[in-house]
Amino acid sequence: MAHLGSMEPEPTPPTPFPIRVFAPDATKVTIVHRTDNRDVSVDAIGESSGHWWAEIVAVDGDVYWIEVDGSGPLLDPSARRVVATVDGFRSAVRHRWPTRPLLGQHMEQPVIYEAHVRGFGGGFDGTADRLDHLVSLGVQVLELMPVHPFDPAANYWGYMPLVWGAVHEQFSRSDADDDGRDAADQLADLIDAAHERGLEVWLDVVFNHTGEGDASLPTLSLRGLANRTSYRHHPDGSYIDDSGCGNDIDPADAEIRRLVLEALDRFADLGFDGFRFDLASLLTRDDGGLVATISEWAANRDIRLIAEPWDMGAYQVGGPQWPENWMQWNDRFRDDVRGFVRGEPGLVSAMMQRIAGSPDLFSQPAQSLNFITAHDGLTMHDLTMVTSDRHRSWDCGDELRTQQLKNYFTMLLLAKGCAMFVMGDECGRTQGGNDNPYNVDSPLTWMDWPRCSEWSSLNQYVQQLIGLRNRHIAAPVSFFGATGPVDVGHDSRSLAWRLGGLVVLANMWWQPVTFTSQQPGDWRVVLSSSQHDPAVGQLEGVSDVTVAARSVVVLELVNGKR
Repeated sequence: MAHLGSMEPEPTPPTPFPIRVFAPDATKVTIVHRTDNRDVSVDAIGESSGHWWAEIVAVDGDVYWIEVDGSGPLLDPSARRVVATVDGFRSAVRHRWPTRPLLGQHMEQPVIYEAHVRGFGGGFDGTADRLDHLVSLGVQVLELMPVHPFDPAANYWGYMPLVWGAVHEQFSRSDADDDGRDAADQLADLIDAAHERGLEVWLDVVFNHTGEGDASLPTLSLRGLANRTSYRHHPDGSYIDDSGCGNDIDPADAEIRRLVLEALDRFADLGFDGFRFDLASLLTRDDGGLVATISEWAANRDIRLIAEPWDMGAYQVGGPQWPENWMQWNDRFRDDVRGFVRGEPGLVSAMMQRIAGSPDLFSQPAQSLNFITAHDGLTMHDLTMVTSDRHRSWDCGDELRTQQLKNYFTMLLLAKGCAMFVMGDECGRTQGGNDNPYNVDSPLTWMDWPRCSEWSSLNQYVQQLIGLRNRHIAAPVSFFGATGPVDVGHDSRSLAWRLGGLVVLANMWWQPVTFTSQQPGDWRVVLSSSQHDPAVGQLEGVSDVTVAARSVVVLELVNGKR
């Protein structure tokens, strides 16, 4: 790929580099700077605020660490760069930070493609080389899983951050130093390449906990600097762990808030257009102060905000904790659609809510981020391969598998609200039924590019759906049943809806269902998830449409009439 706007050349002479950390209970803080293969210690100056300040003279790439009352080494929580050394992870000097423009436009109800940088393209440059696949699909947003530094020996997904405001070096090319581009530069170039193609780029950020885990794991940074104030504790001093990752940060702490905003500023400077907040409900444990600060910051920078509004101690989907400029992951959509597609009874009323943008939860459809799959859980293909009540999945057999996948995509992409799916779902990517490969870095969790050719009919179906969605998603939605009003009875498994110039006929019953036309005008079948009749392209007029068992038919109004 072209290298767009690489950072200025590294300063050749050593340059002053200030370091400021918060260690309110420390009696001595030392900065150790490794330069010319020797370690130079500098005692920091304490301030009444609990901050400690020092300055080293360094070139970009020099490593340094912090010692508190003789204990360490500790990472600088404000480090712009973290590198792996033979001695472990160390902060590294980076004097400048890349600055790139945002895309400058937002689609109200976009289609989002969630991807892991290594799994999708092998790294930042490789992911940039694969962006045309997203363009051909028609999606509007690339959402990257976390790029904070993390320990790849223990984690693949990246949800155990070492620090918040730096970029994972292992996603950069191994020869990065040869062309002067480190991980932050290569990430900025990736974002530029996406913007050139009209794609927004969002980032999954993890501010609810840190990779230090519980007290049994090594102390890496905040625990050694400000354990008392950085984390939430039980009365006995042990960590509160509603994240399930060993610790929860304290969103009421002023230094934690500063670090969060510092990281957001850096990533927004790289060009990110939006941020998805992992276990965002943990950021509301201060009665909303941090969320309000982030909301104001985002409004000033024209940034999209997306909450995962739950954790092990709270469930806030549709809750008052979230201002209207936040989208929310909607797990109710996920669960109801999964249940409906596998033929569960009693879900037609719930499906009407989900297709309409979940007005029972949100004031506007654009606040609902609909999904059926995410990185966490089964892939869409594996929902059709594993029978599980927990996942609301069903092994439908090879004969129905593609049909069920098309059913899922139709429900997702022809519903009001934002729509997200995971890399490879459009190509039938499988993880062999593994629903939690957070630490698996292998072909199991990578994009299977040859499979996209093997599953070309599904890929083309998704392309067509997104095209239809783009033309009609802004229209209001209305519902009807097979022969009249919607049947919301317990045994009903069929539903039809009109979205502008589209009509969707969904039959999740195990027998064919005939839908009587209740919409005036001339209609043609543009998509069918079944391999059987009706024929795509057939003019239906006002005739009846028989929808095969466990399938969906989509009709479009001829000549674009409404």
